Amino acid sequence: MSLNLILIVFLMVNQVGTSEQIDGSIIYVSKSGDGNFSKIQDGIDASNPGDTIYIYNGTYFENIVIDKSITLVGENKISTIVDGRLTGNVLKINADNVTIHGFTIQHSGIVYPNSGINLSSDNNLISDNIIMNNYYGMTLYHSSGNIIKGNFIQNDDHCGIYLNNSSRNSIINNTIKLHEYNGIGLYYTSNNNTIQDNNLTNNGFCGVNIRTSQGNKVVENNISNNKIGVHLPFKNDEINNTFSNNNIDIEREYQLFKYDIFLIIAFYLITSIIVIIIYEKLRKKPRKK
Repeated sequence: MSLNLILIVFLMVNQVGTSEQIDGSIIYVSKSGDGNFSKIQDGIDASNPGDTIYIYNGTYFENIVIDKSITLVGENKISTIVDGRLTGNVLKINADNVTIHGFTIQHSGIVYPNSGINLSSDNNLISDNIIMNNYYGMTLYHSSGNIIKGNFIQNDDHCGIYLNNSSRNSIINNTIKLHEYNGIGLYYTSNNNTIQDNNLTNNGFCGVNIRTSQGNKVVENNISNNKIGVHLPFKNDEINNTFSNNNIDIEREYQLFKYDIFLIIAFYLITSIIVIIIYEKLRKKPRKK
């Protein structure tokens, strides 16, 4: 049993008694007033690095900023809800070594670059959450060494997980579906990431979209019913990315790639022929004296 699950079991059988007392390194947040605080951000602001904040069931309408190394644990991922009210990032994580476990995270702002969870730090654990109905589900900017595991990410407007210049992250055993654009997007030197054991289905453009990024491992995933399974653009150095044991016909992507090149060549050939025909007609046309 993981440390996070042991912590949840412990807290479930040890209810807090008063609203004034902080029980060691555990801070309790409850909408009903039974915890130390009624707002998650207030609990974070009162915490010290290394503390755990346990949040009871309820809907918390907040935009949360985490700037210290702490653990946030929700009582139940279905009924412990953080709602961004369609404004900004729902959770913005600026500190390293943060754990987020057991929440529904929803309703970020609906314009770029807002997301359910925004990571701009390293070595964080995001596990067993429901992330839905945001602009991006998760965004990682210059963020490395994170583990994103066992989350259910769906119905976000743009991408499920978007990485920008973010390397050495592990995206494992998530369900990522029903996004308008990508399930997972690796952009702008997002190198040496591992994408493994995920279900990437029914995304509007790609299951996995890799752009100018190298050394990534895409292994043992179910990638199905997307418009494109794995997208490797024309100029991408795809030779350094590894694909193995995925439930997808990878050849489809290379065929798509070859088909695009064929269309480009055909376009230039047809255009050249038309130009030559027009030139010859003009050249042979008698000149007026």
